[in-house]
Amino acid sequence: MRTSWVPVALVALLVVAGCGGRSYPKRATVTGPLVEGADPAAGAWLFRPAGKPKRLVIFFHGQGGPEETTPADHRPWIDHLVADGSAVIYPRYEQSYATAVIGPAVAGVRTASERLDEPDLPVLALGYSRGGGLAVEYAAVAGKEGVPVPRAVETVNTVAAGDQAQLVDIRPLRHDTVLSLIVSDKDSLGATGARALLRRLRLSGFPGSQIQVHFARSTASFLADHAGPMGSSPGARTAYWDPTDALLRKLDA
Repeated sequence: MRTSWVPVALVALLVVAGCGGRSYPKRATVTGPLVEGADPAAGAWLFRPAGKPKRLVIFFHGQGGPEETTPADHRPWIDHLVADGSAVIYPRYEQSYATAVIGPAVAGVRTASERLDEPDLPVLALGYSRGGGLAVEYAAVAGKEGVPVPRAVETVNTVAAGDQAQLVDIRPLRHDTVLSLIVSDKDSLGATGARALLRRLRLSGFPGSQIQVHFARSTASFLADHAGPMGSSPGARTAYWDPTDALLRKLDA
């Protein structure tokens, strides 16, 4: 679903949204956390596929305490991405709740991308919850900061802003960037965040024609709520992994 900047039907759908030890691919490698400089929050995990990477996914975590700052909550999805040939950087932008996070996030990506040393890969910035807003902000500043610039950004159950100490100017976000939002039908936080992020994008002048929205649907055996993307059930794979895989295929083309 693509949206223009009169997203009446989209807003209506968002308003009705309700409340809301793993194996690793053979021969793949992971290094982390990689810490740069004196800032203890600025680190990253780097996951490499067995062969030459096809693409780079930068996975921005949500705000959820010390465990969420590690890849533990998202390993099934990360493992799936790596098994399909993606290198994955999981930057740690805080160790506990912090308001100013764009700097540590950029520093973590820089450290890991220098270690990866694959400068020409197509890049997807993928952000969950608070990481959704941060993924958009990262994409806006990446060119100026000299770190990998995403061709596409995907937000999952997003909140509108990642860095809450300052409103990051997202006007530099490239207008040819593909921006995909996944919204769970039982996640009121993510629905509110998606509406606010869409408004922020519109006010920044980002073209609505570059935005697509996917709705993660609950089933009898799967609850698409705020924590839904942490699962690896068939329902979670259909709701979150499949749209992401389709987006990555477009990057590969």
